[in-house]
Amino acid sequence: MISLVVVNYRTAAMAAEAVRSAREASSSPLQVVIVDNSEDPREADALRGIADELIVSDRNRGYAGGANLGRRACSGETIVLANPDVVFDAEAIDHLHAALAKAAVAGPALFWDAAQTWHLPPGDLTTGTGKLDEVLASRTRSWFEVRDRRRFRRRVAFWSLRKTTPVRMLSGAVMAIRAADLDRAGGFDERFRLYFEETDLLRRMGELHNRIVYVPAARCRHLYNQSAAQVPAEAASRFAESEILYLEKWSGPFAARLLKRLERSPQGYEAASLQGGIEIDGKEDVVEASPLATFATAAGHFPRGAGTVTLPAEVTRSVAGELYVRVVSVSTGRPLRTYKIEP
Repeated sequence: MISLVVVNYRTAAMAAEAVRSAREASSSPLQVVIVDNSEDPREADALRGIADELIVSDRNRGYAGGANLGRRACSGETIVLANPDVVFDAEAIDHLHAALAKAAVAGPALFWDAAQTWHLPPGDLTTGTGKLDEVLASRTRSWFEVRDRRRFRRRVAFWSLRKTTPVRMLSGAVMAIRAADLDRAGGFDERFRLYFEETDLLRRMGELHNRIVYVPAARCRHLYNQSAAQVPAEAASRFAESEILYLEKWSGPFAARLLKRLERSPQGYEAASLQGGIEIDGKEDVVEASPLATFATAAGHFPRGAGTVTLPAEVTRSVAGELYVRVVSVSTGRPLRTYKIEP
């Protein structure tokens, strides 16, 4: 048996679609466990008919706390942890489950749009060295540009993978985990109420020499950040809290505080207002979209030759604030044109 755990926060309609698609994506019996953090009886009522096990939390425990609650109700040797804003493609869970024969954790290819032409970014393993790299980029424009090109090339290499590949980090939107390995790692650290919870877990699993793999054959759509977007001010505060907690845990309090003191406001790219589509000159270009002017994290689209690229409506609707778009040369890694779409 495979157990699916969905942690819901005021997204019952999305959670219902995630469960429907998950049942169709698994040829094995699927036990559906939903943990509702919403503190709203209407959400629980909407979810009651679609879960095999519904756990209504007495408070919002965050994703980590909700996932740990859900794990206790799981009967499967494989546990698939999923955000409610995910839609599973055909056989996606089958592919993830099969990958666990040789790995402890497996993650799918994630896409922003239903047509699966906008690749979501790979998981990013935060380390003390990586944070120092980010800090230096916040203080020096030349470092920022070199780092940006390096990260762009890393994303393109990830998006180009076609076979199951060992990785250090995965997106927390969907992860299949062997239950025994999850328990051996101690589950999620519930101090991370929002953000960094999967980074911390997978880093601990890596320390235990557990194999983590990316499975491109498993495909899912993810309209990411839908729960957090409902409380943007709180989400920003939670990110800052979780980041410093994570840095203190893995790099020590002194290094964490020093890095945060040295950090400056992120430098972005100047962006022209975008009206209509994006003109592409040739097939050597990649189009990236990000809610961040720095493009520190970005979704990517590979056009098929010259023409006009238009962002799917579901992508633009899923972003509450500004959305930045740019055309990047694959050969040089340099941005050619950068645009901004107003909300």
